[in-house]
Amino acid sequence: MIIYNVERSWFPMKNDAEKYRKELGLKPDALHKLTINDRDELAALLNGLVALKREELPAGAVTEPQVAPAKVVNQNIIEVPDYIPHFLAEAQAKKEGKQISWVSSESSPGS
Repeated sequence: MIIYNVERSWFPMKNDAEKYRKELGLKPDALHKLTINDRDELAALLNGLVALKREELPAGAVTEPQVAPAKVVNQNIIEVPDYIPHFLAEAQAKKEGKQISWVSSESSPGS
């Protein structure tokens, strides 16, 4: 299942979400696509939305979806040294549709 979010509103259709985003005068990155693959992910989303505290969860409730295999996760991460400006790294990661993993460097380049 795919749903779309703009601000605090949820939409089943992307066109409706885009129209709402434009009405609010927001940039394209304000539209978020959420894919729900199974019941565990749906339960995690709903529990997250109602902000249940872990201590209050009944047995069997899910707060985080099942983790994808390491191979899949690693394909979606770019390792970036911490001396690279954030805005450059974020722009490149967004362009490639990946997430950033900041890597600590002992010293800056050229030293």
